[in-house]
Amino acid sequence: ISGNNIFAGTYVNGVYLSTNSGQSWTQTALNNRDVRSLAISGNNIFAGTEYNGVYLSTNNGQSWTQTTLNNKNVYSLAISGNNIFAGTYNNGVYLSTNNGQNWTQTALNNLSVYSLAISGNNIFAGTYYYGVYLSTNNGASWTQTSLNDKTVRSLAISGNNIFAGTSNSGVYFSTNNGTSWTQTALNDKQVLSLSISANNIFS
Repeated sequence: ISGNNIFAGTYVNGVYLSTNSGQSWTQTALNNRDVRSLAISGNNIFAGTEYNGVYLSTNNGQSWTQTTLNNKNVYSLAISGNNIFAGTYNNGVYLSTNNGQNWTQTALNNLSVYSLAISGNNIFAGTYYYGVYLSTNNGASWTQTSLNDKTVRSLAISGNNIFAGTSNSGVYFSTNNGTSWTQTALNDKQVLSLSISANNIFS
């Protein structure tokens, strides 16, 4: 969501835009890609795709430019200030500090990263089979948290609480940056997405 604009990433048909709360949708110029992730920073909209890396639009989707991260499966995107993080299949996390003109592979470089979330200086990466990793230095180094044997498909942060949606084991939460995790009462579902609104958590 960006202001009154809602962007939706689809399988094979790219990105759609609604300006009226979803009553109607228009296909943007990115119209033939499998879009797995979206992130917005100011006027910049980033789309992570299957096989074709990250695209950037600066005009609400009227046109898109493929960034130099152009041949990866990008499952997740997260933005902190000028830093853009991209979670990829089998190649870990990449970082761009110049709106996608250049990308650098971080030290988490050989896992599939399904989800990313940022809280202050903490970057959390949800991985296939190896749980959640944490970096406090923009990806220069990563530490595996104690949730270390799950596939983490989604992450969300609310205050000091970090929520992790897993494959088949529901939602876990941590109040201490991943030092320890507790399984919630939603404990037997594959959780592909999490969203937080005030005190409400939707999965």
